[in-house]
Parts: sequence; C-alpha cells; structure tokens
Amino acid sequence: MKNLKKLAKAKNKTLISIAVDLGISQEAISQYISGKIYPKVTILLKMAEIFNTSTDYLLDLTDNPLPADFRLSEKELILLQNYRNLDNDNKLKIEAYAQAFNDYKNEERDN
Repeated sequence: MKNLKKLAKAKNKTLISIAVDLGISQEAISQYISGKIYPKVTILLKMAEIFNTSTDYLLDLTDNPLPADFRLSEKELILLQNYRNLDNDNKLKIEAYAQAFNDYKNEERDN
C-alpha cells in the first residue's frame, strides 16, 4: 500500500488524520503502508472513498489513481483523440501551451 503514502502526501493528510477518518490506529496505517498487514475490506473501501481513488491503486495493483468509475466527458474524449492524432513535435507544443496556460491562470488567481 505504498500508494496510500503518496495519496496522503498529495492531499496533505497526516497518518494520524487518516487514522481518525477511518476510525483506526496510526499503527494500523503504518503497518498497511509497510505491507505488514492489509486492511479489512470495509476499511479499504472507506480509504478509496476518502481519497477518491480505486482499491486497486491503494493495493498497488495499478499506477492509475483514478477511480474505476472515472469517465471522460464528450469534449474531453474529442480533445484526447485530437491530441493522440498529433505528431510528437505538436504534442510537445500542446503540452507546453497547456502548462503555460495553467501557470498563467494560477498566477492570476494568486494575485
């Protein structure tokens, strides 16, 4: 359950706060992460809900943190298909533009 540690860090959650959310001990969380024990199914499902991810991701069975029921909108599917049809040079341009646009929007928000 090494992905649990990644999720906690990404969400700025401490092991103590996760333990409180789940109603279990911090020691149990530490043992899950170290692989010494695995959580009960009810705890695993609660974790997936808290972190909005799949149980497979929590169990390190996939590198995809998105929940199993994750779906793209019609516009997102079209955008993805258009991106996939580009050559590598144009993909790099689109990626750079998207990053620059996000950076600009974040700066605008912070000011």
